[in-house]
Amino acid sequence: MDLNKLIFDFLAEEGFRPHETEFGIAFKSEGFNFLFFKDDEDEQYFRLMMPAIFEVTEDNEDMILKAMNDVNGNIKVVKLYTMEMEDEEEKKSTSVWVAFEILADTTPEIGDIMPRAITLLKGGRIAFLARLEEMADN
Repeated sequence: MDLNKLIFDFLAEEGFRPHETEFGIAFKSEGFNFLFFKDDEDEQYFRLMMPAIFEVTEDNEDMILKAMNDVNGNIKVVKLYTMEMEDEEEKKSTSVWVAFEILADTTPEIGDIMPRAITLLKGGRIAFLARLEEMADN
């Protein structure tokens, strides 16, 4: 099974206009960016992410970690965490990413998995932003 090829072919057939990156496959859905990370060590590892949904700073880090923890405990299969990235000028920044991670069987039905994964990632983003807003209001 080549999960990366199955994902790419599914996305292309559904009109998502996927493209290969050094990490895996990138595509957009309803204006949101998504990345499917390939794992050459584990063909069954399905990891779809919504990158950089919120910037982390020293001022908001505690609140972000609490909001992420709340969402991680309430939404199935979705987890939020922070990632540090470096731009072309070697400037580092940290942001919140939303991940959908499962182990696919050896004959996965991508048409069953991908739409639900996208929906759950969007839901995780919405829940996180709502929780941050709620915490800021208190």
